[in-house]
Order: sequence, then C-alpha cells, then structure tokens
Amino acid sequence: MTLTERFVTLSAALTGFDTAELTATGMTEIYRKFVIRRVEPALYARLVDSLADPAADPRAVADKDEDLGELARAVCHLWYLGTWPGPRGDDGRTVPFPLPSRAYSRGLVWSSFGGHAPGAGRPGYGTWAERPAGAAGGGER
Repeated sequence: MTLTERFVTLSAALTGFDTAELTATGMTEIYRKFVIRRVEPALYARLVDSLADPAADPRAVADKDEDLGELARAVCHLWYLGTWPGPRGDDGRTVPFPLPSRAYSRGLVWSSFGGHAPGAGRPGYGTWAERPAGAAGGGER
C-alpha cells in the first residue's frame, strides 16, 4: 500500500467518507504532505497503525491516547474545513492554519449536506432557490 493510500484509508476511518469520495476531492496528496510536515513522524505512524484494521474504532483509539485523539481530530478538521487547527494555546483555543484556497471549497462539510462552498463555485443561476439534492424536507419556503 502506498503512503497516499495509507493516508486515505486513515482519513476514511476518521471522516466517515469512503476512499473514493476522499480521492475525488483532489486534496489527498496535498493533505498527506501537509500532515507529515506538521506532525511528529512517530505519532503519525502510531495513528495510521492503530486504524489500519477496518474494525478499529477511531473513538476508542482517541479516548485511549490523548495525543492520538488530538491528531485524529486535527486530520478530521483538515478534511472537513480545509484548515489545520493549529496548536492549543493556554486558553484552550486553536488558531487555524489555512491551506490553499481550494481546500476551503473542497471541504467535506459542503458535501456532507449536498451544498457548495459559498463564493467558491458556480452552481448556476437560481440554484440558491432550490434545496440541495438529498436534503431533508422541512416545511414551506
């Protein structure tokens, strides 16, 4: 298995999206390279190894080891929002580290509800007036 395939498999376990959906974002190699530059290699290897088994539960892994949990949350944050959460300050907050602008538009948050990133795409004239495909109904407009 290549390094990118291992990263996508790890990401699928963490995000709930399948490997094909993650690969279709076009961000897998960008995110993989970013993560390995930002994270201690031994910690990254531990996370990959702990989730290599498809039956592994990411929540159990995160609950068992605080460092792995923090890294797992950071990788999810990266995929969903297109930013790296950054280190926690004394106040417990993080300062996100942005990636290239296309990371924002390809964030999983948008496809999780069938939408598009505001200001980043061209969904077409008047599409704002229609519910996204697959969106749950909810009363009259």
